[in-house]
Amino acid sequence: MQSCFALPFLFNLQSGVLMDVKGVIADYWDKRSHTYHNDLNKLRADEHSIWVGALKDVLNGGEHLKILDLGTGPGFLALILAEIGHEVTGLDISEGMLEKARYNARARNLMIDFCLADAENLPFQDEDFDLVVSKYLLWTLPHPERAVDEWNRVLKPGGKVVLIDGVWFDPAINRWLRRNLSTLLAIVTERRNPWRFKRYYNPIKDRLPFYSGVKPHELYTLFNEAGLTNVSLKPLSEVQEFYMNCGSLSRKIIHKEPNFILTGEKIRC
Repeated sequence: MQSCFALPFLFNLQSGVLMDVKGVIADYWDKRSHTYHNDLNKLRADEHSIWVGALKDVLNGGEHLKILDLGTGPGFLALILAEIGHEVTGLDISEGMLEKARYNARARNLMIDFCLADAENLPFQDEDFDLVVSKYLLWTLPHPERAVDEWNRVLKPGGKVVLIDGVWFDPAINRWLRRNLSTLLAIVTERRNPWRFKRYYNPIKDRLPFYSGVKPHELYTLFNEAGLTNVSLKPLSEVQEFYMNCGSLSRKIIHKEPNFILTGEKIRC
């Protein structure tokens, strides 16, 4: 078991005193976890295979890998990667989300080490992992350049950072309208509470460099400055098509936005 350090989250939402942007983020996802879907154990076989296919080019064939899943949430990627035979550690800033992830892993009889920690300050030794993955995480980090430096640090030489992301809050009017339509549908059909998200994130969004969206050219710069090589990007076309065909109506609307997978490799000594 990896040892992880608890985080001192210092934010008082009732008094409106902002002491730590990461405390705000952790508090939001802790509260969101109470109503977050917990049905990953019912993950459709075709959805599972779509994601395995999307990741196959970065998994080195049938090689057994030690993988760190950052911002694991309820464990979506961690579960898939463990099921196909890899040794996985899932990390998140929210204890509430980690409880969901542990529940999901137990239900599938999977041995995954989940720990509470900060994706920008990893509690792991240098050169500890073969692969570092994250899914929809970068937009919520206040220091993305520090984060990628850390991810590179814990990689073994020749290891890879794998970042799955998209442009979520693009201010363009057509995308703004699409997001709001998706939100309205989610309120009606899925009983989500978008005002809670705005209540937490609006005061801190200016401190999140990629809040409005992660553009590929910015990511190339970020990876290169961290010392990663062989940086490459490909669209997640099959994943996007799957959710367009099989997701809820709100997800079909939001998944019109392009998603992609970016990889970078740590220099071999």
